[in-house]
Amino acid sequence: MASYRLAEAASWGSECWQGRSGERFVAAVTDAAAEVSAVARGLENHAAALEAYATAVSLIQGSKQTLEARRAMAEKTIMSTGATLKTIMREAADAARDDLLGIVVESEYRSGERTTLQRRIDDGQLELEVVVGLWSELVEERAAVDCRCIAALQSLEAMGALPQVTEAALSAGSAEGLLDLLAGLSATELTMLLERHPELVDEAFLADPEKVRAWWDGLGAQGARNADGLTALQVALVRGAPAIVGALDGLPPSVRIAANAINAARRIAEIDRMVGPLERRGLTGDAERLAALARERAYLKGAVAQPPTVQLYLFDPAKSRIIEMIGEWNDKTRTVLTYVPGTLTNMDSFYRDPETVQQMARWLQAEDPYESTVSFIFKDGVFPGGAEGRKDPAEFVGAFAQANDPDFARRTSKALYDFQRGLAVDPIRSEPGYRDVAIGHSWGLANITSAEVRGAAYDKVISLAGAGMPAEWQPRAGSTYSDYSYWDFLQAAQRTGGVWGGRNPNRSDAFESQGYYLGPDDVELVDSGLAVVPPSRLDDNHSLVAETGVENDQILNDLWEELYGRDS
Repeated sequence: MASYRLAEAASWGSECWQGRSGERFVAAVTDAAAEVSAVARGLENHAAALEAYATAVSLIQGSKQTLEARRAMAEKTIMSTGATLKTIMREAADAARDDLLGIVVESEYRSGERTTLQRRIDDGQLELEVVVGLWSELVEERAAVDCRCIAALQSLEAMGALPQVTEAALSAGSAEGLLDLLAGLSATELTMLLERHPELVDEAFLADPEKVRAWWDGLGAQGARNADGLTALQVALVRGAPAIVGALDGLPPSVRIAANAINAARRIAEIDRMVGPLERRGLTGDAERLAALARERAYLKGAVAQPPTVQLYLFDPAKSRIIEMIGEWNDKTRTVLTYVPGTLTNMDSFYRDPETVQQMARWLQAEDPYESTVSFIFKDGVFPGGAEGRKDPAEFVGAFAQANDPDFARRTSKALYDFQRGLAVDPIRSEPGYRDVAIGHSWGLANITSAEVRGAAYDKVISLAGAGMPAEWQPRAGSTYSDYSYWDFLQAAQRTGGVWGGRNPNRSDAFESQGYYLGPDDVELVDSGLAVVPPSRLDDNHSLVAETGVENDQILNDLWEELYGRDS
């Protein structure tokens, strides 16, 4: 009945509820109907298995009672016959003792009766041995019936694929093998599996992006596609395993964004559960925490909106992972712009209004006259000084020490390298005119150049007051490098040679630089080419290079010309 009602609701939704929200309602109801039907089938199989088990146990019980009666009869016969035989043997002994003439032979005394009685006793003993053998067979039969029942209750027909897949998944020899196993489960089964074994999420991330894409495309060939272009197998994975699908390198961006909308909805629910206790507690710092949660919730509402105003290519706040995508990934995409912000970037940097870390990537995407740019704002993991929470002076000192640590950049650059590998398997990358552009602000450039050392390849690398490059870095043949900077605190520190060992973009022959741009409060010394910058503007100038206000117009114009002008 429940399945029938759900099917009716889905039919009504498809006929009467138009638009994306209607499509999602129908999809959700259809999924629920499938789950209800699966449960009903499972219960039917359970009932059949238990009925067969009851019949078999009843037969065994009847055989058991028969054997117990045979054993009791044999034991009774042995006891009564034995007692009679002992009486005759005592009489024989007494008669032999009292026979003064020696006529009575004890061993022959009533010999016929004694032989008959002994035969009865022997037959009784043999019956007991037969009963013991049959009892052992009955025990084995009961064990076999139990096993058959357990197997029937745990069969694919009764339980679905989850028990068998769980066992196989835990012992899978490869991440690709694990993905193959997950593809056979329903959304509910996937949710149950990953709740019980969250370690499988990280195991899946070890899969090779090219194999991931081939696996996903293979699932896309199995069955009809919905309005989002996904088959039932793909939909189950998006809805049942969003923690995997939302972060799995090699999957199409649209698929990851759909999965991360679910992750965002779960995070919103988690925030809503946190707010009440924090408001009631009212401890020092709670007001600041509540304000941060409110910013995060407002941001994530854009990710779950229809259509989304925030596209999350990656979202895992527990691990400080977030990548926002701006633009539409389609067959017209030709420029993929990866923007890496700098020191002190944390999750809250993405949630603030007005935008901070997104503004440059958003402006460059919007200003593409060919409408072929997709921008990614990248923060996968903790950036220097980017741990969540309040800051104190000691933490700021530590942040800049991390930003000047080549080993820190080498470690964190693997995530950026993996990100580009994941995008590289998309067919768009082979289209004529396709190009990868990386823009790094401050420490972000160190992250990019460290990823280049690992093997990341960009057609353009652009430094916005970039920090530096690792010692092993070399410009890639076929790539172009440019630097845009104001005179700021970082440039002043670079003059000492103490920032990245003097390996800075504005001092490298590999980077084309126009010299220092003049900030709004800077004063250029006549005929000297030098600028005087008020100390209070040294920090502002460092941020200004990555901003999109009118004060940064000269750099914005030159950036636009480099990316989209005649020589681009």
